[in-house]
Amino acid sequence: MSVRQRVGKIKVKKKCCRSDPRCKRCPVTVMLKERKKALKKAAKAEKKAKKAAKKAA
Repeated sequence: MSVRQRVGKIKVKKKCCRSDPRCKRCPVTVMLKERKKALKKAAKAEKKAKKAAKKAA
């Protein structure tokens, strides 16, 4: 992440400080959280598609 972004109300830091535990503004934490959210959204869409296909058949 070369440019600071906002994810919701959180302003993402430019560089990770590698503290333990990682802070909420850490780019690593934000990236993992967004990836998890995308996977959950994809799984929900897949489930919905299967249900529609089953109903159509």
